[in-house]
Amino acid sequence: MPLLRFPVLLLVAGWAAVASAAGPVQDTQVLRQLGNTWLEQQIALAWPDVRARAQVGAVDERLRLVACRDLEFSLAAGASLGTAGSVKAECLAPVRWSLYLGFQVSLSGPALVARRDLPARSILAAPDLEARNIDYEQPPTAYPRDVRVAVGARTDRWIAAGQPLLLAALSRPPAVNAGQRARIVARGAGFSVNQEGVALNTAAAGEPVRVKIRSGRIVHGIAQEDGSVLVKP
Repeated sequence: MPLLRFPVLLLVAGWAAVASAAGPVQDTQVLRQLGNTWLEQQIALAWPDVRARAQVGAVDERLRLVACRDLEFSLAAGASLGTAGSVKAECLAPVRWSLYLGFQVSLSGPALVARRDLPARSILAAPDLEARNIDYEQPPTAYPRDVRVAVGARTDRWIAAGQPLLLAALSRPPAVNAGQRARIVARGAGFSVNQEGVALNTAAAGEPVRVKIRSGRIVHGIAQEDGSVLVKP
């Protein structure tokens, strides 16, 4: 893999952050290795079943920073573990300095893959899918990994055989449509209440829906596969 070079932003707490000719200098290769380890640990905590290889960008060798004995890492504001971003290395002692470094990560892990060509607007069934380990091109959260999440969903575009599914390319047919009459079900310990109302928004099964009942009151519930709305008493 070619050596990565990213823009580097250095924040120093006065001139003391720059090492003198006689003082110890921070080893930038060690700094990068520590950054790689920290990123891979954070990814393992966020997604235990995902394998990661992090690569922090090269540091300008002209920077002569005081060797750090108390170093902390954090993601830069607005950054995510995803596949690329910036990480902040902050020295707390003996001299405070901060360095922002670009990084890239290679991620692989489980995903659902199409077993056959799936035309747009196909309703997915279990035989259409299989679980495989793939190299992620997007953050792991972009890929459905549980068959139960995908079964019953509709494809919004063509998905070729062998291609991984993306949540953004799937949608669920509405179980409740705005303006239609919906049966409201409220269940509790030893009782069940049913009444009708008018749905105020469209929702797929499992999504929240608002229903206006005859009294004019608006109740909130969860759309069910059969078109009813489950309301917690």
